Amino acid sequence: MSLLNVSGLSFRYLSQPAPLFSNVTFEVSPGDRIGLVGPNGAGKTTLLRLLIGELGPTSGETIRTTGLRLGYVPQETPAAVPGTIEQYAGAARPELAELRAEMDALETDLASPARAAQYADALARYEDLGGYAFEAVTARVLEGLGFDDRERALEMSQLSSGQRARSELAKLLLAPGDLLFIDEPTNHLDIAACEWLEGYLDGLTAAYIMVSHDRVFLSRTTNRIIEIVRGAATVYEGGYDFFVEQRALSEREAWERYEGQQRRAAAARQASERRMRLADRVATAPGGIRPNKDFYGRKAKKVARTARLLRERVEREPEAEKPWEEQPIRTLDFPNVARTGDIALRVEGLSKSYGEKRLFSGLSFAIGRGERWALLGPNGTGKTTLLRILLGLESADEGTFAFGARVKVGYFAQEGENMDLAKSAVEVCLGVYNDDTWVRTILGCLRLRGEETTRSVGSMSVGERSKVAMARLLLSGANVLLLDEPTNHLDIEARQAVEATLMQFPGTILFVSHDRYFIEMLANNEIDLGSRREPGSEGPHGV
Repeated sequence: MSLLNVSGLSFRYLSQPAPLFSNVTFEVSPGDRIGLVGPNGAGKTTLLRLLIGELGPTSGETIRTTGLRLGYVPQETPAAVPGTIEQYAGAARPELAELRAEMDALETDLASPARAAQYADALARYEDLGGYAFEAVTARVLEGLGFDDRERALEMSQLSSGQRARSELAKLLLAPGDLLFIDEPTNHLDIAACEWLEGYLDGLTAAYIMVSHDRVFLSRTTNRIIEIVRGAATVYEGGYDFFVEQRALSEREAWERYEGQQRRAAAARQASERRMRLADRVATAPGGIRPNKDFYGRKAKKVARTARLLRERVEREPEAEKPWEEQPIRTLDFPNVARTGDIALRVEGLSKSYGEKRLFSGLSFAIGRGERWALLGPNGTGKTTLLRILLGLESADEGTFAFGARVKVGYFAQEGENMDLAKSAVEVCLGVYNDDTWVRTILGCLRLRGEETTRSVGSMSVGERSKVAMARLLLSGANVLLLDEPTNHLDIEARQAVEATLMQFPGTILFVSHDRYFIEMLANNEIDLGSRREPGSEGPHGV
């Protein structure tokens, strides 16, 4: 029996002339693990909001099983509320939270026999409802999502936006539900937390529909894929790897149909033209033969008729639609990126702590010209701090570092770049490199083309602004790039474009990322701050 049936669902924003998507039809059965993929702006989040009832469709309907328990975690960071992370996550079971609060209030004075009896009654009900088991599961979920003991004791108002987003995910995982809607769950997770979440989702009895751009995560957590692209939704009855193979196969078959139809049409037109030329020749009697208008005229008409039939056959055959074709990444030469010395960056004995919290110590490594290093480690191990030290924005406690000869450093910040929001992408990029053709080439490689490049940066999505910031960095002439989470907020196609562009960059790259596929494609060395040593010992090195 289906949990959810979606039939002919369409949605259009009043400000837009065309629907965001049309005729979306699928069903969700128990045990389904559905990945929802597509470009930024295709309507994935909008579809989730339609399915949970936050929005109403333009047309179509959604039918849920009676009594279906839904859970939803949005992409937006939740507002800070009173209480700690544990209390916020524990609110997933409100009946237990209320009992726990009642027990805590009674526990302050158990000298009274009446209060002691009330406490005993509340305790019995708490145990019967599985309260202590739920506390254990809550601790396991919070630990799995990367919260340490210190963070769990903090008030929600003291948490960063990323920590609050993780707490919202914890609350969803702890709440009883039959069908979960999850929007970008890995955005604020490190690699260890992503791997933990993969295992946790595998053990869930609830079905889920999940938006994600993490390719490794999708390949491990889905058994069906729905792709929304250019206003249409296609359902693939298999996981992400199956989807990639089937989409490639469908594209090849579409091109074969189109090219076959074009070849048949061209051949028929050529045959028709040959017959028409033959008809002109047949209409005239050969030299030395007495003309017979009726004979040669009838013969010419027959030939012309076959030409006309061939032409009509071409016109009657439905013309195959030309498949969508994404322009390939061009071969890039980066004319303004100068060659550095053999060693682009050398770090020796670098250490950094905040109070009693040690981030890393004894860190030593050397990065050669043209190498691409991934900076790894769980959240809180100092990856962004290390980049800021190298940029001179923070100071190390111990150790030294030095960039090589002729190095020009460029930085891509995790929280975005300072750009004039009134300017277009082209105008922003021309501010660092005054060559319109090269600017549009780099923007095109990052999947910003046509009218997209002339819109104001302020009107762009977060992902589109990231592309502009990356383009500006690549055009700046920097030959050593320090990148902090360059694929955050990007869809899969945009991540592939960034990968392909950076792989052609002739300079040196040190980057932070939790995107395992991106790391595998781009990095040829790694530094893992999660395996840092104690002070005085040899620091971690690239492997």
